[in-house]
Amino acid sequence: MSDVAFALRVAASQLEEVGTALVDRFAVLNLWTAVLLGGALVLDRALAHRTRASWRIALYAPVAARVMMPLDWHLRLVSAPRVAELFAPIAHLNRPPADLPMWHPPSWQALAAVLYVAVAAAIAGRAILARVRLARALASAEPVNAPRPVVSCPVVQHETLGPMAVGLLSPRIVLPRQIVAQGDDHILACVLRHEIAHVERRDAWLSAAMQMLGVVAWPVIPLWIAAARVRDLMELACDEAAVDRADPDGRRRYGHALLDIAERQTLAAAPPGAGALHFGSTLRARIEALTSQRHWPVVVQALAITVAPLALFAACGGAAPPPAAPPGGGGDSGYGYQFETDTPKEAAGAKPVGDLPRGPRGRIAPEVIQSAVRAHFGVFRACYASALAKSPTLAGTVSVKYVIREDGATSEAADEQSSIPDKAVVGCVVDEFKKITYPKPVDGVVTVVYPIQFAP
Repeated sequence: MSDVAFALRVAASQLEEVGTALVDRFAVLNLWTAVLLGGALVLDRALAHRTRASWRIALYAPVAARVMMPLDWHLRLVSAPRVAELFAPIAHLNRPPADLPMWHPPSWQALAAVLYVAVAAAIAGRAILARVRLARALASAEPVNAPRPVVSCPVVQHETLGPMAVGLLSPRIVLPRQIVAQGDDHILACVLRHEIAHVERRDAWLSAAMQMLGVVAWPVIPLWIAAARVRDLMELACDEAAVDRADPDGRRRYGHALLDIAERQTLAAAPPGAGALHFGSTLRARIEALTSQRHWPVVVQALAITVAPLALFAACGGAAPPPAAPPGGGGDSGYGYQFETDTPKEAAGAKPVGDLPRGPRGRIAPEVIQSAVRAHFGVFRACYASALAKSPTLAGTVSVKYVIREDGATSEAADEQSSIPDKAVVGCVVDEFKKITYPKPVDGVVTVVYPIQFAP
């Protein structure tokens, strides 16, 4: 086998593993985030006239949290949330040539991995290109010298762009030259108050964070819907800041300013993806919000907006942990095996098993794994005995999570929420697990969680 053929076969195998993990992950995330998005939208609508838009943005935080958290994260009553790997381990590069399958056309899983990377790169490239084009267009912008409210960032005018706020580290407010030349101080003041609110609220950073999350998790459709709604709420929040403490007449004049801006069809917006925050978007909802605000007291608003996201966030933990295997063996949890707690006493009375038929792709008979681990219980017991001499009542479980590689060797062994209080015992047992070897899995890797109970 040539080096090129070997490299191609390894790459094809890795792409298939990555594609399978991506498809599984994003399929589950679309379901969970759809449920969370539905709850957020219902709460958003129910609280629309009673709480500030700037606070209702928090309702959509659980959608982003669910995307960033592991699939098997769940709530426990007596301990912190379990943090697990985001993806199942993928194939290593040290696969022996004899174990590689014959070449076959790329599977749909491999094509899914390629598609994910290609689309993510296209979305990121589009956003970068849009920001570059916007920066070039604004190079011809000129400072505004007309009287205006006090603002801590530059205010410039452009022939077509604006009104909008742009920039992360060096924010700027961009006004259309037509508004500045018209000399209508009222419209100019309304626009500036709105854009100043964007700058003071650091909305550009939130917009950039949503854009980055959209690149990484672009297959999650509810995430895009949530991001669009958050952008609408940012505009509403800036309207609230612009008319804060204004009387009904002042709110009406601000609404007229919104309509005047909307009627100026000659004004152009920034390129999509450039991260600009526009004054004239979501016009109808913003006019309605200006005329129907009957907010609860601040304390009540704070309580409602605190409890509602926490309730949605609790739903993020509704995914059950991987099911435990039946007693005496291991169950396939979708990425490997989760064994029930074993004890040295049970291991001493068990008989070793011979080679059993192996299952498809990255599977070993669970009895074979258990037999290999039990054969090392003597050294595990020695780890515990050295600590038992210092603490006669020491007891607890050492749980180890590790990966069986394609060559049968153990890698990535680590503590998996062991309950025994002596960390030296945990470290010793984990180190001994790293020395165990197994039969070679079939075309893949195996992830194992193996708990051992120690007692005097």
